[in-house]
Amino acid sequence: MIIPKPLVEQIHAGEFAFPDELPVHLAYGKDHGYSYFVADELSQRLRVAAGKFVSIRDSHPEDHTPAVVLTDQNVPEDLGPEGYQLTITPERITLRASSNAGLFYAGQSLIQLLHHQRTQIAPVGSNGSTTLAGLPCIDIRDRPRFPWRGFMLDSARHFQPVEMITRLIDQIAAMKLNRFHWHLTDDQGWRLEILSYPRLTGVGAWRNNGQGSSRYGGYYTQQQVRELVAYAKMRQITIVPEIDIPSHNLAALAAYPELSCHGEAREVTGDWGLRDGVYCAGRDQTFTFLENVAAEVAALFPGSPIHLGGDERKPGLWDSCPRCHGLRKDLELPDESSLQKWFMDKVAAHIRQAHGRRSISWGDIIDYGCSDDFIVQGWVKGQAGKAAAKGIDTINSTNDWVYLDYPQSAQEHAASYPDWMQTLPLEKVYGFDPIPEGLKPQHHKHILGSEANLWTEFVPDEAQLYHQIMPRLYAFSETVWSPVEHRDFTDFENRLEIQRTLIQPK
Repeated sequence: MIIPKPLVEQIHAGEFAFPDELPVHLAYGKDHGYSYFVADELSQRLRVAAGKFVSIRDSHPEDHTPAVVLTDQNVPEDLGPEGYQLTITPERITLRASSNAGLFYAGQSLIQLLHHQRTQIAPVGSNGSTTLAGLPCIDIRDRPRFPWRGFMLDSARHFQPVEMITRLIDQIAAMKLNRFHWHLTDDQGWRLEILSYPRLTGVGAWRNNGQGSSRYGGYYTQQQVRELVAYAKMRQITIVPEIDIPSHNLAALAAYPELSCHGEAREVTGDWGLRDGVYCAGRDQTFTFLENVAAEVAALFPGSPIHLGGDERKPGLWDSCPRCHGLRKDLELPDESSLQKWFMDKVAAHIRQAHGRRSISWGDIIDYGCSDDFIVQGWVKGQAGKAAAKGIDTINSTNDWVYLDYPQSAQEHAASYPDWMQTLPLEKVYGFDPIPEGLKPQHHKHILGSEANLWTEFVPDEAQLYHQIMPRLYAFSETVWSPVEHRDFTDFENRLEIQRTLIQPK
């Protein structure tokens, strides 16, 4: 019934019958404000599903009185920091968790159960107007397989309005994903307001859209970002910002050409190929700029690692620059790759020392080396396993399995996708295991989890975005939450048929 599939799900005889007035009791002592947030969402859903009056009460329920109870008491110890227990008996619906995360996920499972029951009496495709009389008795004990369960959105190639991001956060929260990796800068646009460098958004957020003199673009103000971070946090999602270095920076260099190797005037482009937007490693002002940007980013995204990109540096650019070439010789580094390691380590060390944050880099970093303090995000086959085997914490986002900008079928591929893209059907996504094949058990702990990535070169609007991620994101959510031995694609398809109508953009 539930996606992602719970660890234990036992159905029992009997039913919880909805009374005319249904109280939701807060017996959750750790964070009453947060339990009220969960209770309020549940109350709204219960009112719709059962057609009853629902009230929230700051008390324990009386014996034998039908009620919904949110509690942090008597939580099974083996459920871990994000686990929960959801129990439905003839007298009680009990959501039990030792953390805000667990309480929220218990609520999401209850919402799916409500939806499942409604589809039984008002099948998919009907007007859904029939109300529920009750819920079957069930006991669910659940916890996630991986601590890092993410979705990455590229807002640089195409800009998404704040309202669209908010709706997307709701979708991924319902699937119990807990990281929203936000790709905010690239050659095609700089999307984050940086107060100390206003030209980043005044110039770098805009490009010619290929239709005369009209401009395309946009950016997120710092106030909008703060509101989105707070909105996501209430839904147990950490927003992870990505600010690319040293490459993918044509938009930044169009705004501040003095940060490039040769200081020439640049223009933000809508071309998707690998560009030459690389910061000059030999200029002190490059690092002053990056340190100032990092200070504002760290303040906007409290508690999150900072993703530094680190991929696809165009070879030869630094060696053609007298400053970079001279720096490399002074540092006695043998090649450009060694200089990139020095560059990345320098910025990451500052972020750690000044802001107490770890840095993330794409898996290219494995080829030229990195400090153990980095989290590596493998995107090419073999990178995640190689990093984890070295004892480096790793996010496995291998493109063969989790790049949701790829077409879902051969027919789609032939119709409108570039030749270099692979075809990624639903069943293949469902078959993904974040633990790389052949990785020794002692290194499994370094696979933190995975992210499903959506690059948006060919995703210009919300309709296309949901076409790309649905229903494959359902499948992905199960790969990072549920034990691999519990997965069954036919069973998943049956659950999907019921639940896919629940999580749709409003």
